[in-house]
Parts: sequence; structure tokens; C-alpha cells
Amino acid sequence: MSNYNYGYWEVSIEKHGRMKLPTALLKSLPEDERKNFWLAHGFGKHIMLWTKKAYEEQMDFLNSLNRNDVKVKRYRNAFLRNIANVECDAQDRFVIPKPLLDMYEIDKEVVLLLDNGRIEIWNHTEYHNQFAMLPSELEELNALIHSENFQKQNQN
Repeated sequence: MSNYNYGYWEVSIEKHGRMKLPTALLKSLPEDERKNFWLAHGFGKHIMLWTKKAYEEQMDFLNSLNRNDVKVKRYRNAFLRNIANVECDAQDRFVIPKPLLDMYEIDKEVVLLLDNGRIEIWNHTEYHNQFAMLPSELEELNALIHSENFQKQNQN
């Protein structure tokens, strides 16, 4: 495993929604987490590709919640809808199910973001429209999130 837990890649989608995971991304994951993944709705306009460990952590969290709470039930049902277990082939490719491709308008190009075992799959255009910012905007945002008040409000 490399020392990188974060990364950004632009990847092409092949026919029928098949995608090859970049070698650098795979090397960033533990060896036993490189072939089997879970696809689910993201928390935004993207698909989440979870490693087994990250998916189990998410499911442990979901299972700890009160299923009789209407908001919890609604969230669980939305999160679990269209969830899929995928396994990479010998060329490190897997197929994204058509309902997820359609829902997130994924066609030919995607952006992959790796964040500690959670991999976001974005429509290329949507990602760049949503996160493009000027250097001055990035500077302001950086100052905000490093402020003491912001950190107090956003602690786990």
C-alpha cells in the first residue's frame, strides 16, 4: 500500500458503463481491498464506490440508528436503493449499473476522488461546474475552515 489516502483522477467510461480503476488509485488501497467494491448513491451528485472496509463502517453506522424513526427509514431506503456489489476483472475493470449511470448522467468521462477508502465517481462536467473556483475563492474558503469558530462547529 502506498502512503496516499487521497487522490484525483479523470477516467473514461467504456461501452456499457465499464470503467477501469487507475493503477495509482488501486495501489493507494490495502491489497485485500483492490478487487471487490460496493457502489451506492453518493451524498451529492455523485456515485460512491466503497471499499469493503469503508462500506462495512457505513453499514455499522446505519444499523446503529433507530429504524422506527421516519427520517432514518427514509435515508436508509434512499441509500440502499440501487446498491451493487462489484468485482474488478483481471484488467481492474467493473461495470456501473445502468440505473446509476442514468441517475448521475454519467456518459464518457468521470472524475474519481479517493478519500480514505471512499471513492466518489462524478460526471466530469458536473464536478468541474460544482467545484471550480478562483484562487481568491480558495484562499477565502481556506481561511474560513481554519478558523477556530468553524472548527468548533464542525468537530466530529
